[in-house]
Amino acid sequence: MYKKEKFSPFALFGISLFLLLVPLLSDVAEASHNPNLSVSAENSMFENHFAGSVVVEVVVDDPGLRDTDEGKGEPNVTVNGSDLRMVQASNGKWYAYFANKEKAQIADQIAFNNGAGVGGESLDFGVFCSSNTAASVLGVTFSDSGGIAVPRSGGLTGATDGTSSFNTCTGSPTNSANLNNVVRSPKTLNKNSAVPVGQIGINENAWPLIQLFSFSNSVIVQYDAAGNSQQVKLSYDEIPNILLSFDRTSYPSGAEVFATINDFQLNQDPTNRDSWTFSVVSPQTTFYQAFDQSGSNSANGGTGLIDLVPHLSSLGFEKNGKLSLSLGSVTELKTNRNQPANSVTDGTTTFQQIVTFLESEPNSAIFENFDFSDQSTIRILNNAPRGQSDVIKYNSKSVSILSGTFTASVSIGLRDAQFNPGQKNAVTLVDPDQNINSGSREHLDVFRSSAIIPSLQIGNPVTLENASDVRFDAISVTSSVPDTNSDRLIIDTTSVGTTNFDAISLNLGITANVIQSLLLDVDESNTNGTNWLNYDLRSFEQQLDVTNFSDTSMTLFFGGLTDSSPVTILDKGDISSAQGLVQIDNEDVNLINAKSGAVFLVIDFDSSNDTDNAGTISNETNTQPIVFDLFSFGEKNNQEINNAIYRLELEETSSNSGTFTGTIEYAVTNQLNQFDPNFIRTLKTIDDKIKFLVNGRLIDEKGVAISYSDIAKTGTNIDVSSKTDIRTHSGGVSLNSKTFRLGQPIVVTLTDPDLNQNHDTIEIYLVIDDPNSLNVDTVGSESGGILLEIKIKDVRYKRCTINGVEFGGLASTGFTLVETGTNTGKFQGSFKLPSKMCNKEGSELITPIGGNIELEYHDFSDAFGKPNIFGSTLGKPSLPSSGKEQKPITQERVPTWIKSNAKVWSEGQISDSNFLSGIQHMIKEKIIDMPDLPPQASEIAQNKVPEWIKNNAGWWADNLISEDDFVNGIKWLLEKRIIRV
Repeated sequence: MYKKEKFSPFALFGISLFLLLVPLLSDVAEASHNPNLSVSAENSMFENHFAGSVVVEVVVDDPGLRDTDEGKGEPNVTVNGSDLRMVQASNGKWYAYFANKEKAQIADQIAFNNGAGVGGESLDFGVFCSSNTAASVLGVTFSDSGGIAVPRSGGLTGATDGTSSFNTCTGSPTNSANLNNVVRSPKTLNKNSAVPVGQIGINENAWPLIQLFSFSNSVIVQYDAAGNSQQVKLSYDEIPNILLSFDRTSYPSGAEVFATINDFQLNQDPTNRDSWTFSVVSPQTTFYQAFDQSGSNSANGGTGLIDLVPHLSSLGFEKNGKLSLSLGSVTELKTNRNQPANSVTDGTTTFQQIVTFLESEPNSAIFENFDFSDQSTIRILNNAPRGQSDVIKYNSKSVSILSGTFTASVSIGLRDAQFNPGQKNAVTLVDPDQNINSGSREHLDVFRSSAIIPSLQIGNPVTLENASDVRFDAISVTSSVPDTNSDRLIIDTTSVGTTNFDAISLNLGITANVIQSLLLDVDESNTNGTNWLNYDLRSFEQQLDVTNFSDTSMTLFFGGLTDSSPVTILDKGDISSAQGLVQIDNEDVNLINAKSGAVFLVIDFDSSNDTDNAGTISNETNTQPIVFDLFSFGEKNNQEINNAIYRLELEETSSNSGTFTGTIEYAVTNQLNQFDPNFIRTLKTIDDKIKFLVNGRLIDEKGVAISYSDIAKTGTNIDVSSKTDIRTHSGGVSLNSKTFRLGQPIVVTLTDPDLNQNHDTIEIYLVIDDPNSLNVDTVGSESGGILLEIKIKDVRYKRCTINGVEFGGLASTGFTLVETGTNTGKFQGSFKLPSKMCNKEGSELITPIGGNIELEYHDFSDAFGKPNIFGSTLGKPSLPSSGKEQKPITQERVPTWIKSNAKVWSEGQISDSNFLSGIQHMIKEKIIDMPDLPPQASEIAQNKVPEWIKNNAGWWADNLISEDDFVNGIKWLLEKRIIRV
């Protein structure tokens, strides 16, 4: 193909400089020169080289020759000075195909002889006619060529195959079978009746015709356009820059291996995506078009499947054209859409261990072993040992496919210094081991067996962690729980074969008392709350053809599956989808409390017994993960109950990134929603955006953690987690002014992040309008109690009926507390100060003038996680007169939270500085008049506070001394500089 020559140092320098410029020059040439001429072998990646039996497509797109309904002169195109006949297609462009005469004959000989005369497969060029074949045969003459390849033999006499000498053909080709397999998708001829076929009168059955020329190195294709000459210079020689590459350097277990071959010599057909299938073990074989570009059989299955390895040299291949892979302990071969079988056959011999590479697009010369669904024909074994490799070889160059693991990290990205309710914060997992397929964005779905699922657990829910003895009807299958963080049960049906089923049963691996201690029985004293079943059966829906869940029931058996009185915790019709969170009836809890023994679960997908095949196991190749959990939320013996697990289905940020993200959000219970099932239903337990429930402070060792079972770089399983404290908040209330006149709007502001229940919505809290409710005319709920109470003159602003006439309270004003925006935790409502209001007994009307307006916010969980009442007492209402404005009351009540702080401080549960911050607040709010003292530090000093002061604080908290005594005592301590601000 090439010869060695000697060069001077100067010449070598010139060649080096030229090589540096070639890519740039080639790109410029492709992009800018030859406005009307394009040649398929012009490719900067391969420096315009082509070789062997590659067919070259030439296209002329000249606006002056584009009309299809009037006669146009044929473009003057030559190959090394010999005429190349051009034919017009229906799109107005002109086309021709040419190839090397000698290699085309060899390729056709291989297809004809080794294919036992079967035409149209492998490298079949059709049949050959000599260049002096008359125009009456093909419609035109090709006298400047070395011969022509005609796609159809029907109607022709004298046509030859393979390396036989060309004859002059006679007759005329008919619409017989197309034998040409190297130009499979030519453009349609222009058959407009106003002009000859293809503008030059070619016989349409001779299309696509390939013109053959003899050349050895330089090939110049030239178009002599009107006014200028356009030229493409090609090299018919060994292909440079052949490359075998992979999508990454190291692969986790189960990963798809994406391999790419760049080789122009494999681009035999410029019009269609070429397919090459290699048997990668000894003896190596190479097949052209075993499958077509859609993955259907082409040569596969018949004698047209020809091994080209013995003929590669004669076809002009050098070291390219064959592929090997040492299948050891790292990789395995599999099928995909481009290669739907794991072997090919010629009808006599079956060739195993095959890998198919399909061209990415026609004439790209880039060949890939993966399909449009990003499924490869090579995969890393699930049990591949870490740090080992299999070796793949092409063009005498070897590349290692290395298995490896990476250490993961998981983090919670807090938007603020503290994680607040209703605030969505990002969860980020970085784990390249989960990047199984570099061509697509991975989703860590619970139903995907290969995924590892990050999880967040609060309390002790019942899961499938200890489950075993799984059966589909009477058929036993194996199962496991490899990840004890996410507690998914992985069911293995791969050994079952084909069978129908209606139900699945399993041993939960726990006893009745475990469930009894979890579930809340609201019939018991000091117990309130709800119980829930959390499930995910999407793997059955996707793999086992369980499509109707409305007929599904879930039943617990105790002591064994022969239990005569099992408890059905999910009835037919309770669900309609493969995943959900369902409340368990308290009647079922009562029945469970009477049970004992080991617990078994039966999920019946056909509880109506109206079908024989609710699901089907059919030679499964994958396993099925499922989830079954029991949750409980509420109170028992004055203790918060919160038992649940949340699984994060994170999504990869982009293909091949190995970084997965999602969000977490939480909602805090309060007196209005703590036992409300509708509130629980807003939780998201399995999602990429989970929302979890908090009913108390979760700090320090109780802080919530996202746990992840990582296969670390060392090859061992380790738990990776990200922990954060979940704090509750003390609320506050205020009014928009210190004094009010009758009829003046009063704006109430309540601030408490714990009331922000949802990141995306504006929360609204309503006034109770039921006259029979004890909490009427307060913000709250009939079942949950009071959230906010407004008092005027120490009397609730409440309705009454006097002499048969009803006088309205707060509800009649239309007052509501509306969040000021999404995710603010700040709420406002307004009402006008009435001229008259009901007295405490509801027996007469009184004026609000001269009284205080008092707000009482019943905080369900303050900063210490305790219930508290926060108040605000402001100025007296005044008459709407022109007189002097009333002075605001300055004697404010000490906030309740300070009194709560005093109690826990006296017991040593909070630090001195935490309590003294309350003293600062009282000074700031003028509750304590600051004495005139010399300048001093602006913050409380770090001196240790005398122990006897704690005693006073405790006595005040226990109401053993008055509020005034406590305040005056603090003032005295400030004056004596015992404590300093």
